[in-house]
Amino acid sequence: MRRLLLLLVWSIAATQLWAQPPGPEEGGPPDPKLPERMSKYIQENMEMTPAERDKFDPVFKQYMKDFAKVHRDNRGDRLVMQQQVIELRLKYRKDFRQLFNEKRADRIFFEEDRFRQEVSRMIRERRRERGGPPPPPGGRRRFQ
Repeated sequence: MRRLLLLLVWSIAATQLWAQPPGPEEGGPPDPKLPERMSKYIQENMEMTPAERDKFDPVFKQYMKDFAKVHRDNRGDRLVMQQQVIELRLKYRKDFRQLFNEKRADRIFFEEDRFRQEVSRMIRERRRERGGPPPPPGGRRRFQ
């Protein structure tokens, strides 16, 4: 009996040690490098000069921190979250307009949305390739 119990405990411990933590598509924590990748994506698509990149990076990093905080604080109320995201974008649009002209500053948010769509598409493709769970009903997206 003791051996059986010991074998059971060892097998449970072994499976826990070999298990991988859930990734972002399985509901785990998001990729910590995602904001950095988004920043590089925007910089490349907007063809920023090195001087513009140096000015843009700290402002964008702060924007991403504030954006994540809004999402964390308002998970339960989608409408309030959307309203606060809009207010956050308006606030940072002023900051980005100090770095770039109006048209280029507004394009930052367009490129951000394109990046998010591209990441969502890649996640859907990976799920489909692995035979994972289907997308939520109604095509509702988790983040926007």
